[in-house]
Formats: sequence, C-alpha cells, structure tokens
Amino acid sequence: MKRILLCMAMLAGLAGSAFSAHAAITMNTSVQYKIKNAASGLVLGIDGAAQTAGAKVVQWADNGTSDHLWHFMPMGNGQYNIENMLTHQVLGVANASTADGGQIVQWADNGTSDHLWTVTQAASGNFLIQNVNSGKYLEVFQNSSQNTATIDQWGLTGCACQEWQFVNTQTSPYPAPRAVSGDGRFVHDPFMLRDSAGKYWLYGSHQTLATSTDLNTFTLYTNCTSAQKGGYASCPAIGPDFPSWSGLQTPKGWNNGANTDIWAPSLMVVNGTYYQYYSIPYLPSTEAKAVIGVATSSAPQGPWTDKGFVTKSWTSNDTPPAGFKKTTDNAIDPAPFRDASGNWWMTWGSWTDGLHLMQLNPATGLQSTTNTNVYTIARRGSPVSAEEGPFIYYYNGYYYFFAPINPCCSASSTYRTIVGRSTSVTGPYVDRGGVALTAGGGTILLSTHGNVIGPGGGSVFTDAGNNNRPTFVYHYYDANNNGAATLGINPLGFTADGWPYVMGN
Repeated sequence: MKRILLCMAMLAGLAGSAFSAHAAITMNTSVQYKIKNAASGLVLGIDGAAQTAGAKVVQWADNGTSDHLWHFMPMGNGQYNIENMLTHQVLGVANASTADGGQIVQWADNGTSDHLWTVTQAASGNFLIQNVNSGKYLEVFQNSSQNTATIDQWGLTGCACQEWQFVNTQTSPYPAPRAVSGDGRFVHDPFMLRDSAGKYWLYGSHQTLATSTDLNTFTLYTNCTSAQKGGYASCPAIGPDFPSWSGLQTPKGWNNGANTDIWAPSLMVVNGTYYQYYSIPYLPSTEAKAVIGVATSSAPQGPWTDKGFVTKSWTSNDTPPAGFKKTTDNAIDPAPFRDASGNWWMTWGSWTDGLHLMQLNPATGLQSTTNTNVYTIARRGSPVSAEEGPFIYYYNGYYYFFAPINPCCSASSTYRTIVGRSTSVTGPYVDRGGVALTAGGGTILLSTHGNVIGPGGGSVFTDAGNNNRPTFVYHYYDANNNGAATLGINPLGFTADGWPYVMGN
C-alpha cells in the first residue's frame, strides 16, 4: 500500500514528514542533536560520561557536556546508527536483548542489528526511536524524572516516557574537509607524501597520480614519458603495465581495456628509494581474487621497477591459476610502514576474513623469510568482515590502526573510519572503549556528515610543510557534486590520553 507523505515544517531541523502516527523520519546528518525526553525534560547521555564500552545510557539535566550530543549516521532503508559525540560509540541494547526492559548501552560499531534504529513521529508531534533488532522503543525506565535514570527498551505503551524531542545544536558533528580544487582531487583510496622539494604527491586507486604545491589545488600529473603514460592522457601511478601483470585481468579493467586497474597504492620512502605497494584484482572475478605487488623508483613519479608479488589471494572454489593457492583473505589495500625499531611491515585486506599484518624483508620488499607469521589485527562480524583498507601509523609510543568499515563506493555509502591502537606493532589493538579490534572494536574517527558521504579509504602522513602534523587523507562521496569521489584532508589532533580526532584545517 502506497504511503502518503505530507510536507510540513519539521521540529529542530529534521527533514521528513508524517501523515500517520508512525511515519518514518529522515534525520539531518549534518548536525549534532540533544535527545530530550518528552516526559522528564532531561536529555540522553552516558553514565558518568564514561568511555568504557557497555556504559549505561541515562538521562541527565542538559549541562552542556559532549556526552549529551548525538549524531545520526544513515545505514540505508531509513535506519540509523546513533553516535555519541564524546565517546564515538553507538547506541545499542545490552547483549542484543529483544526483551522488554533491555538496558540501553554504548558499544563499538560492530555491525550488529541492535545498533540500528528508526525514527518515527508520534501523533503528539514528538518522536519515537525504535530498535530494529528487537522492535522495542527507547524509553526512560519506569517513567522516572530523576537524573541518572537508566534508559531501556519496551513495547509501545503510549507513555510520554517513550517520546523524544530532538534539539538541533546547529553544529556539525565533524570539521569540514579542506577545500580542494583541480582535476586531481577526484580520487579513491588516497595516499599522500611530500617530497624533499615541498611538492605533495597524491596516489589513488584506478591509476590516479596528482600533485600539489599548496595542499589546495591538485593537478593530474602529465610530465612523464609517453612510455610511462601507456595509453593514458595523464601519468598513471605505475606505467606502463609490467609484464608480470599479464593474465591478471582479461580484459584489462581500466582505461577502456587499455590498462590494468590497480587499487590503493601506498608508499614508503627509505634512503631515497620509493617503494610503491599496490593491489590488482583478478578479473573477471566474483570472489576475493587479487595480488599485492611492490615496485621501486628513485622518484615519486617513476619510472618504476617491478619487484614482484608480496601475496596473492584466491577464495573461489574453482581451480586457481599457477602461482595462486586457496586462501580466506583478499589481497587488497596494502599499506607498508616501518616500526619504531626500523623493521618493515605491511598491513592489508580484506573484507572477507579480517585485516592482516606481515613482516617484510628490507632487502627485497617482499615477505620476511625469517618471520613468516601472518597476524590478524582486526575482524568485524561473521561471516563477512565488512572492513578493508587498513593503515598503521606510529606516533608517540602507539601504533594507531585506521580502517574503514561498511560498504563503500557509491553516493549512498555507509563507509566510516574507525581507529584502535597498540603499544606493540603486532597487537593486540583495542579501541578507546576497551574492545579489541579482533572482536569488532573500533572507535569512530569520522563518519557521514552533511555532504561528506562515506569518508574512508584513508591514510595518514606527517606533513613536514605544516609543523610535522599528522594528517588524515581520505575519500568521500560529495553529495554536492553528484556523489563524486573526492579528496578529503583533515589534520589530526590527539586527546590528553592519546586518542586521535579530526581537526579543522
């Protein structure tokens, strides 16, 4: 039956309408809200403003603390994750309970359906917040009017304790990305470095190579040989195709079949040599079939010398070609780095079985022959991992692990970036709430807000041209430009206890 919607002025900056008592509401993702109970007049917050995962959600007088601020993150089909702006954890139900009285808590965004909510408008004009997993409604326990009263879920009762008002703070959940221009700003999975002359080099999936002198205007790089261009109008991240790529893509997956499609290049510069790690999806393919390779050059633009494949994946049940063996991972999105002692490592993956780490041999750039362990650093959900594109950055005694979660690559992407950390390069990595990344943990670093849809695919570089600031570089889908994949840049700040957050430029 067709739902009839009625245009009306919405309370507190909401976009949507309600003809019947429980018509779905579209929330404004570009602002933070205070969620106020219609009966008590108190607002949702975190008990004791605790960072700990599992801390109870309570009501409290609106005293201006950031644990009283919430951000609605779209998950499709009119559903939302609700992010607390102090802890960057999400609203959920303890133990994913479906029972009346289930306690509402905060937890890492681990992909479970008890973290999904819908918003509908009640006949009173207030709003109902319903849990997708249980079908129950957010309410103040026993209709209490007291500070610290806990929040639970219950079947619809008609009590005003189940009705909420949204107070629009008119404040964005996150600072805007740096304003960038130029034909090189359209990129997936960006990696950036600054050379000794002060020029910024931007690499990305699908053979993107661009430069900037001011971190504002990015121009596709064209000053390479015709051989390097290999059929492109501008210079690719690696060109021409290496002979070793033959047979990986039939037909070739980019530039109208003229060139091999490479994904997520990431670089490491050691003693004047540029090591570019990249992945190539095996095509045609419906499974996790891919290779990760490495190439070297004395210059950021090449020419590049093929140094071989670091790892390969083949999850399909069909017979793999020569040189492949059956795996459970997906050999995509490599990110090389050196630890505090100078040892070489690469993290990668994966979507299929978690995110991984291996040690590299500095003599070859390939996997170490003395430490052949493969470490699983993060895993989310079962059976699908639903995360990819990891990046590890060492800073002030910690290894920080960044990764995007949820599906990417469209103007309705639910991508967002999470972070965890460890004092050891091999882990364990945990989030700020204390949840291990191998158990679905991850503190939200950046999520959809306003026109910035699906921020992810990111990396971090130290900007020597700007006081050595750690700087987060990522892509997002620009709702103001038909969902074009666009370069995002934000410097990172760190809390007193050493947790990163995005800053304005």
